[in-house]
Amino acid sequence: MLIALCLGCGCAARSSSGSASGGSNGSGGASGSGSGSGGGGLASGGGTGGGPGSGGMVPASGGASATGGIGAGGATLGSGGHGGVSGGGASGGASAGAGAGGSGVAADPCAPRPGLLLCDTFEADAPGPPPAPWTTSITGSGKVTIDGTAPANSGTRSVHIEDAASDYDTLLALHDPAILPSTTGRFYLRFFIRLAAPMTMGHNSFVLGDLYASQGNGNFLRFSEDNQMLAESIMGDAQGAMSNNQYYNDHQIGVGFTAGRWTCVELLLDHVKPEIDVWVDDVEVPDLHSTAWKIDAYDYLRLGFEKYAGPASEIWYDDIAIGTQKIGCR
Repeated sequence: MLIALCLGCGCAARSSSGSASGGSNGSGGASGSGSGSGGGGLASGGGTGGGPGSGGMVPASGGASATGGIGAGGATLGSGGHGGVSGGGASGGASAGAGAGGSGVAADPCAPRPGLLLCDTFEADAPGPPPAPWTTSITGSGKVTIDGTAPANSGTRSVHIEDAASDYDTLLALHDPAILPSTTGRFYLRFFIRLAAPMTMGHNSFVLGDLYASQGNGNFLRFSEDNQMLAESIMGDAQGAMSNNQYYNDHQIGVGFTAGRWTCVELLLDHVKPEIDVWVDDVEVPDLHSTAWKIDAYDYLRLGFEKYAGPASEIWYDDIAIGTQKIGCR
């Protein structure tokens, strides 16, 4: 199986053997108000977060220019390699229009760029279990599969998460020493996510960052939903934030995901400085920017759904990238 491994400005395909399997579960993370289990909500503080960026990142067919996102006329990705870089250049489509989702740039989310370590469009994968270097971390009856039937963010393939009511972990996992931990202590994770149903009041996680040898211990990360908006926590309830940290005063829901729409998310994780930052559709979420919390040199990432409050969830992920410099959505 080939996956694009990118160092500096150049990209080359490399052969990748299977990595270690899922491993044990991380602990729950911060509990949400409402139906979330555990104690009170995430820690408050900081200013009010901005609203969600407009426009989508949904490529579509056709030749007309788009407005408000990569809509009609978005570029079509080539067949390429497993990582979507070799031979994966855009073809045929017109440029995207104005708006938060498009700025006249062709829609190739895995185009070569400085610092890129990995970018996977999943286009070379057959429907079924994710191939190396990906594994899964599942507690319960949940399913993590390559999906060639639902609309992808780019091309025709994405990762499908099916988490039933009684499941806990339904996660796509990455543990590859050639990629993480970052040699600079700083890395960016970019992915596209599509929810089948609206975000909930309860607390559940979409991204987990851990040390593979001691999952759920130390300064582990949970990037989550809480009170129908994005949230993050380090060490469970100990340190956390929501995309509107004034929610319990102004009751305004901060930045979140719209069901049925592809959304681009990018996380900065720097354990040296330390620093956490979050962008949604290339717009920074100020209330999720922190330099106050220690984080670890994560070498184990999981994306999917870790359920603390429920309900059951169905999610798609696509165009997952990791790099030492900011990646961006296009």
